[in-house]
Amino acid sequence: MKKILVVDDEKDFRELLKETLRLRGFTCLTAKNGREAVKIAKNERPSLIILDLVMPEMDGIETHKILKNDRDTKKIPIIAYSAQDPEVFVKKGGEAFDVVDFILKPFNVEVLIDSVEKALESN
Repeated sequence: MKKILVVDDEKDFRELLKETLRLRGFTCLTAKNGREAVKIAKNERPSLIILDLVMPEMDGIETHKILKNDRDTKKIPIIAYSAQDPEVFVKKGGEAFDVVDFILKPFNVEVLIDSVEKALESN
């Protein structure tokens, strides 16, 4: 069974994604911030990370950098999501900002699931 880590500071979004993914047969881990996400990713080695980019403490760009620069987590695919324009994050993250997909909030659940399935197939 594929394990997916959902990272979002908003509890409602974490719970919605967790339940949606569980109903589709995935095991779902959650983290409420970037620091927690890095720790869980290193310990659990999920098949995929769904990462909110706007969070307090450590935002998604910084979390992404840490994950992609760590030998244990660098190959885990990441789907980024936010209510803000993705171009803002591409510019802020630079060329190293490598995600398999970017989904805008609020999102269509079917679009998200399709993105998850594609990311897992290609990995």
